[in-house]
Amino acid sequence: MNKRVTIHWAKTCTPEIKERICNRFGIPRYTTINGETPCEIRDEDLELLRQVEKKGFIELRNK
Repeated sequence: MNKRVTIHWAKTCTPEIKERICNRFGIPRYTTINGETPCEIRDEDLELLRQVEKKGFIELRNK
């Protein structure tokens, strides 16, 4: 099952890091004007994505 989340990209996240995160989790590469990317994350990947959030590259938002 997948969970729908919105990722807000931190200003400190470089394009290289964003590309690696997108590749790993299957996140679309587009970003809205607000710096967000809506996507679906597999349940088994959610914990790892939360660790990426703790490192300060992204902020997970439930919209």
